[in-house]
This record gives sequence, C-alpha cells and structure tokens, in this order.
Amino acid sequence: MVAGRVQYRALVAKVDSFAHNVTESQSPWLACDVGCSGCCQNRRSAFAVENAEIRAYLDLQSIGLRTRLSARLTTQAVRNGERCIFLNESDQCDVYPVRPIICRTHGPAVKLPDGELAWCALNFEDMTNDEVVASVPSNSILDIDLINQMLAIINQQFLTTSGGEPYSPLESILDRSDA
Repeated sequence: MVAGRVQYRALVAKVDSFAHNVTESQSPWLACDVGCSGCCQNRRSAFAVENAEIRAYLDLQSIGLRTRLSARLTTQAVRNGERCIFLNESDQCDVYPVRPIICRTHGPAVKLPDGELAWCALNFEDMTNDEVVASVPSNSILDIDLINQMLAIINQQFLTTSGGEPYSPLESILDRSDA
C-alpha cells in the first residue's frame, strides 16, 4: 500500500463517524438528503491521495461507468465547471463510497479557519451565524481547518512515494497518464 493511503482511510473513517453524529445532532435544521445535489453543481478538486482512492475504486467498477464518465467530460456543464463529473443523471454520486472529504463534510455547519461557521444554503433556513451557534451543540461542529491540515499531511506522505500534483480537479482522474 502506498504511503498515506492507510492514514487517509483512517481519517475518512473518523470523518464519517463524526459526520454521522453531526447529522443526527443537526438534523432538525438539515434539508440535505439523498438526491440533493446542490453542492455538486460546480467543479470540485481533491488531494492526490483522494484522487488515488477514487481511481482505485473506478478500476474495480464496470467499463460502463468509465464510459459514462468519459461521455460526461464532453458535456458543457462539466466542461464549464457547473456540474461535478461524478454526479449522474439521477443526481446521485457515482463514487459515493470513495467521495472526497469535502463532499463528506458539506451540508451541516462546519467551523472555518476564521472561526465563522458555514453550511449549505438549504440548511438552517433563515438563521444567522449567531443563531446556529446558539442552537447547535459545539461538539457537533466539524473544524474543517483541522481536517484539511490532517489531510494535507497525509497527502504529503502519499506524494513522497507516488509523485504527481498535490491537488487536481476530479475530472483529471479519468486521465490515465497520471495513474
């Protein structure tokens, strides 16, 4: 196993566990649900270690999926960065089990590096930052800067043995020249 991949999977497990608790704690204010794809309506990028996990997943999937993804590359919405390459026609993520951490943490309230909170516009409808802080238990707010710092360290470990770009658009995963 390439350096960093085991640590990345451990981080994903921790993020998923915490995200589950966050979703339960913030559920009265969350509108996000299966099929909600508002956060997927733009170009996403991911760390190299995340892209490697997605690439490995795709290698195990049917050729039909790779064909559909390649076809999506030609659509204007994907080319213009208006739709994630992995968002299918049913507004479901084709790589959901291995989606990047940013996708795993989007929606509920998260703490940004400046201390402010951010969340999907569909959630906490008409609430101010102060109202969200007063309503949501502080132990259910993910510190996104801390996660990104850990992810950057893991990504650096990964790059020491794999090389490549530290961060790239998700659609670059279909370019097998960097596999």
